[in-house]
Amino acid sequence: MDDKHCPNCHHELKEIGAYPIRQELLFIPAQLKRLNHIQHAFKCQYCSQRSLSDKIIKAAVPKAPLNHGLGSPSLIAHTLYQKYELKIPDYRQESDWKKMGLEVSRQMLNHWGLKSSEYYFKPLYDVLKQKLLNRPILHADETYYTVLESETIKTYYWVFLSGKHDRYGITLYHHDPHRSGQVALDFLGNYSGYLHCDMWQAYEQLPEATLVGCWAHVRRKFHEAMPQNASGKCIARQGLNYCNRMFCLEKAWESLDCQTRYQARKEELRPLMQEFFEWCRKNKATVFAWF
Repeated sequence: MDDKHCPNCHHELKEIGAYPIRQELLFIPAQLKRLNHIQHAFKCQYCSQRSLSDKIIKAAVPKAPLNHGLGSPSLIAHTLYQKYELKIPDYRQESDWKKMGLEVSRQMLNHWGLKSSEYYFKPLYDVLKQKLLNRPILHADETYYTVLESETIKTYYWVFLSGKHDRYGITLYHHDPHRSGQVALDFLGNYSGYLHCDMWQAYEQLPEATLVGCWAHVRRKFHEAMPQNASGKCIARQGLNYCNRMFCLEKAWESLDCQTRYQARKEELRPLMQEFFEWCRKNKATVFAWF
């Protein structure tokens, strides 16, 4: 209230209280600032008088994240956040930065991403990979996507991750234009633990790993093969029901400790699995055609 005078008698008003009415949020736009790093040079008078040349000492300056550029740690980190978290491509970032007064090309943005990955993320990735390959249980899968400039029609992302019960989970992605066994062999090498996967033939080339089939992939085959309004006599529905029963048991045991869950699997899940595989052999002409 600007005018603190009574509208009737025009005498000065005395405040007797205040209380909140509403709230609103303010948006403060980002700012770009140029920070000049100045290196100071010092001369030691004592040493210079006793030597044929002057003794010059230069003060230390902060190391640049990447040489030969204006990119600061905060600026480079934000461009990576926009690209990989917000899915904003380089050409759109280039236009947006220009509106803020920064002339930075999409080539430079791409250079920042590549060099940051090479200098800072690759060593961390290698350490995590080394730790991952020491885990007794791993999961693996791969999926394709389209790259505009690529020698192959499909490009693949492979994912390798530790077990869900590990104290510190590790998930690593590996980009490759191929889905061959050589990719799995190059990444996993002589890994000798249990590898949980979809049983894609590429994993069979691993010499030491023990392959463990994924039941989610098994269930999906029955689900995809089941027609609409399928009756109880439908082979696909029967197979799906078997899988659902197994999944229901695992869901009920989710909070159990490992030893108790293992005992429950031996007593209840093993007989159900044996029944399922007997059913598969009985209907192998139909079932095996789906896999």
